[in-house]
Amino acid sequence: MTAIVRGREVLWFAGCDYLGLAHHPDVVAALVAEARVHGVSASASPTTTGTSPAHVELETRLARFLGVESALLVADGYLSNLVALQALAPELDELLVASGSHVSVQDAARATGLDVREWSGGPPSFEGRSAIATDGLFPSAGRVAPLDELVPLLDRGLAALVVDDCHGLGVLGARGRGTCEHFGARHARLVITGTLSKALGAFGGFVAGRRAFVAAAREHAHAFAGATPIPPALARAAIAAVDVVEREPARLARLRANIARLRGALARHGRVMSEFDNPVATIALKDAAAMEHAHELLLDLGLLVPFVQYPDGLGGYLRIALSAEHAPEHLDRLEAGLARVLVGA
Repeated sequence: MTAIVRGREVLWFAGCDYLGLAHHPDVVAALVAEARVHGVSASASPTTTGTSPAHVELETRLARFLGVESALLVADGYLSNLVALQALAPELDELLVASGSHVSVQDAARATGLDVREWSGGPPSFEGRSAIATDGLFPSAGRVAPLDELVPLLDRGLAALVVDDCHGLGVLGARGRGTCEHFGARHARLVITGTLSKALGAFGGFVAGRRAFVAAAREHAHAFAGATPIPPALARAAIAAVDVVEREPARLARLRANIARLRGALARHGRVMSEFDNPVATIALKDAAAMEHAHELLLDLGLLVPFVQYPDGLGGYLRIALSAEHAPEHLDRLEAGLARVLVGA
């Protein structure tokens, strides 16, 4: 887990390659082999000639992996929420969006033209034809959506629950199937959206759930029909990534061991990390200048820990991302570096 930064090799504690699949030889080989046959671009809409056998196979594999009836492959993770909400919108009057949800959830909700309310903490109130959209795992905040409280609302009048599991997929649940597996959550009106570009190390997005809903999304969501699918080679790479997750459960075990190790390291320096199996830890210091200085100090020590400032963020934070590919000695070096950064912080 290294990168070349400013001409020198450093340990990489960045990104979202949680299971270390982006460079897995089987995943890379699958991509190369498919590209030699089908080239680079799908070159057309999925509703005309843009769908390849690899796309169809990946949809089948994702549905089976997630334990749902059907899945729809979309151009990227950002669009997955727009596809899902465009398909649901004709049957809704309002959307409740969980506070802190990814900007793709918020943008998709506003794009529907429905009434949108932000929901934060406590049981959400709703009336009429309402749906809730939320992240599954909120990695920067270190929390998960309370699906054990939200799913029962589907039997009390809630029209749909959309869970963006971009960061939960491959990470949460006994087998890494995501936030829904973590809670044992299943329901006919539960919709899962996500990306293939984080734990699965590939690219693309998906919408998954009941077969009738996925068919409606395929037919009516403009964000699906109007976007060229991912290259067939990337679909084949994602299939290979799912294969690796299924046959190598030790990867998830290694990731969780690394999470536990970092949790202990942070605790020794007075910092609390999420109780969940969250591969991301954030550290906020007194101001942006202090965090930029800490980032540079860690970089000087051969540790890439990004200082992240999103456009709508308040002050930013240092973001530590773990992978199954990090070895114990990598975590030891990270703790030694953090000890210097956190002195007096």
